[in-house]
Amino acid sequence: MIGEKVNTTARLAALRESMQQHSVQAFVIPSEDQHFSEYIAACDERRAFISGFNGSAGLAIVTLNDAFLFTDGRYFLQAEQQLDSNWTLMKQGLPDVPTWNDFLNLDKSTKIGIDPALISACSSLPVILTAPHSSHSPTLSTQIWSSARPSRSKHSIFHLSTSASGESHISKIHYLLKVVETSKSTPTDVAALDEVARLFDLRGSDIYHSAFFFAYAVVRDGEKPLLLIQDSPMKVWAQTTSTI
Repeated sequence: MIGEKVNTTARLAALRESMQQHSVQAFVIPSEDQHFSEYIAACDERRAFISGFNGSAGLAIVTLNDAFLFTDGRYFLQAEQQLDSNWTLMKQGLPDVPTWNDFLNLDKSTKIGIDPALISACSSLPVILTAPHSSHSPTLSTQIWSSARPSRSKHSIFHLSTSASGESHISKIHYLLKVVETSKSTPTDVAALDEVARLFDLRGSDIYHSAFFFAYAVVRDGEKPLLLIQDSPMKVWAQTTSTI
């Protein structure tokens, strides 16, 4: 559903004030959450909050004087309807419209702020390599959201039976441990919510219309896997790992 146009003047002013305090001239706000999910919880809709555009794909760049929203052809019409006069729509895929990475590299003297929890190394590396003043900054876009930000869900987590999942979590974890051992790889960090849920046969409802929950997993050779569940009951974890 396309929401009403939001006046972002005050939000941008607050963000720019914070940027100046941290000596940042451009700040990048992606759509994804800390798990790089496409569909995210309301508390993680930072780009939607700062821009007023609530499509599922897009990236915002805010400078001290301008604001830009990058999105693809699926959302041109929606973005035009939702963005207020503070924003310039960058229609990705059209001739002469740069990618957001190339756009930031147009001025290599700009100090760029990127929240490291919200962007992958592959996405940010081109900017870091070509812009010597790029940096990983505090969560400026989250800080200005303050009390208006929805709270993070703390819903229950339950274990999925093998008859429903098709393969036990023990079997899947042992397989992953074997891959880690034979490849002599570094510890495997699992951040994607669907991958964590599948690996441990756990389900939740922290994100609307999904069966996932907020968590990370670490799998190391020779050690029991570590499951980190944020603000959730831990009794399920003890129950599901007792036989690994």
